[in-house]
Amino acid sequence: FDMLGESALTAIDANKYFESYMTAINSVGNSELNQNKRKNAATVSIKLSALHPRYEVANKDRVLSEMFESVLLLIQRAREVDVGLTIDAEEVDRVELSLMLFEKLYTHPECKGWGNLGIVVQAYSKRALPVLAWLAALAKLQGDCIPLRLVKGAYWDSEIKLSQQNGYDAYPVYTRKEGTDVSYLACARFLLSAH
Repeated sequence: FDMLGESALTAIDANKYFESYMTAINSVGNSELNQNKRKNAATVSIKLSALHPRYEVANKDRVLSEMFESVLLLIQRAREVDVGLTIDAEEVDRVELSLMLFEKLYTHPECKGWGNLGIVVQAYSKRALPVLAWLAALAKLQGDCIPLRLVKGAYWDSEIKLSQQNGYDAYPVYTRKEGTDVSYLACARFLLSAH
């Protein structure tokens, strides 16, 4: 279940989204879908930017402490009710921060051995393949799996516009559909290969 959320502008907004995510986890965990314990159980997808009003690189320390605590509570509840949790994709300038937080959560004792903390990777990013290689190494190091959803990508228009406004020499995303398609296929091939 993809829980759409806008970026939180205040702590009140962030708390509202946190409560919505917790309600979704409880609802999915208590539903008949999850009671059947099918092989592909339902998961809840969350937006990190909805859980903290200052989710930006300049506030890395706050994010890695305050947001870490919030997401860890969601993970603990998701594990209790046997619902997978997926961290949805964000804009390109937040990728590294998202990965730092993901690693801290994934390697926490609450997640070890669970294998249900997933992440979304956008293939339109020029860093998609290196991100997948990093995630594969992290999973191998911990001896656990990382459920992964590979998507072509959102925010394409805003990524291009932001790059133009900032006068970047190169764009962080592929600017043509063909480039995104090839990247998606390369990423899918990597994910399906023995690595």
